[in-house]
Amino acid sequence: MTWLYSPDRLRAMYRGARANATARRFARLWAGVFSLGLQPRRWVTLEIIGRRSGNPTRFPLGMADWHGHWYLVPMLGERCNWVRNVRAADGHAVLHRRGRHPCRLVEIPVEDRGPILRRYLETVPGARPHMAISPGAPPAEFDAIAAGYPVFQVLLDHAPRHRGRRWARRILIALAALVLLLVASVVLYVKLTPVPAPLTLPATTSAAVGSLTGRWDVTTGSTAGFRIRQTVLFANNDVVQRTESVTGSLTITGNQATAGRFTVDLTTLTTDGKPTPQLAISLDTAQHPEAVVAVTAPLTIDPAATSVTVPGQLSLRGQSHPVAITLTARQDGDTLQAAGTIPVAFADWDIPSPAGYGPFGSLDDHGTAEFLLVLHRQ
Repeated sequence: MTWLYSPDRLRAMYRGARANATARRFARLWAGVFSLGLQPRRWVTLEIIGRRSGNPTRFPLGMADWHGHWYLVPMLGERCNWVRNVRAADGHAVLHRRGRHPCRLVEIPVEDRGPILRRYLETVPGARPHMAISPGAPPAEFDAIAAGYPVFQVLLDHAPRHRGRRWARRILIALAALVLLLVASVVLYVKLTPVPAPLTLPATTSAAVGSLTGRWDVTTGSTAGFRIRQTVLFANNDVVQRTESVTGSLTITGNQATAGRFTVDLTTLTTDGKPTPQLAISLDTAQHPEAVVAVTAPLTIDPAATSVTVPGQLSLRGQSHPVAITLTARQDGDTLQAAGTIPVAFADWDIPSPAGYGPFGSLDDHGTAEFLLVLHRQ
């Protein structure tokens, strides 16, 4: 608000080096504002004990930074009241900015003041109307007035401790940023890792050749496996294990599948071509290396693609339980194709849930068995 006043009006507020009522109101206002620390670091409130009253008084001031240190300069020179109080207190004072900071103000020799006075005028524009020199004046001119303007270096009583806290904060901030970066990287990796699409029938077909009656054996191109939902740092994706080691046959009379049994070699399951030891342990493939699926009720086969749900039996880990098989089947040329899924709740087969780490990494306690069968008639 003082910028609304001309330099002459500002100088008039401090006629005889004493603040008038307006200047004192502004001083109280800015002392409160600077104490909050909302402005850059150079703006502080100086608290000093009055040499006559013995009461603390506060002054809003702007500091000059020079060669890594901070300095206080009185814009009114030797006649400034706070200068006399500082000398009477042997330099002991308190700076207020986001808290209370005890300090010692050490007066700088006259011969060293020139560059600091120049920096002060460059960075504290409110002082310019009160000092009869321009910020761009030659160094010699600042040396010439140095005797009339005391300069005090600010030495915080607990500067090493504060620096330690500052470094601690920086380290904590850096660690937090690193953690966030790692979390973001993991989440992106999980979300962006390609996951095989569910097994479905091939898009292209050809006209059916021959009747459906006969025994149809599994052949090359068949695939089976599991799909399990995983959570890593609250990001979700699917883990998919597959194998082409599938055998079995389906017997059809007319258009009715009357018997069907298929075996999957669980020891050959891989994820992206790599073995999955965690799943092998859960399925106990060392003792129970195979999963067996049997169709337990007649199934009508339409030469065109037909989606149905049929009852079946799934044997895993030495146990057998009824399941609902959702599949789509069709005849394609001289082959029979079937793709489908079976929901698997691990507890039903006493399969231990894969070890997890809460939100940091876990797998669901259920999954989906999926298959694509390509069968040729014998």
